[in-house]
Amino acid sequence: MERRLLLVSFLPNKAVNVGLLVVPVSAHNTSQDGSNCGEKVPKKLHIRWHYCPHCGCSLDRDHNAAINIKNRAVGHPVLKAQLMSDGIPGVAKMPRPYCTQLV
Repeated sequence: MERRLLLVSFLPNKAVNVGLLVVPVSAHNTSQDGSNCGEKVPKKLHIRWHYCPHCGCSLDRDHNAAINIKNRAVGHPVLKAQLMSDGIPGVAKMPRPYCTQLV
């Protein structure tokens, strides 16, 4: 089995065991979309720093992408994302897993 497929099948089961939820999201353009304002800032792959001329946000390209991926997973629009902490705002308890079969 391909390693990525193994991870995709293994991770949700392990997450449920420790009370977490895995939410698959598309990583498309996450390093180019600004995590602060949502504007697309095209850059070549060798450019490792994200600087947004629209809002002035400046951070590592991978960090920017990670914020965008996290925000997609919790369903927050970009403008609300900057106010988000490590938890899910407004959620008092862990969301129920979307799968019906728990291991």
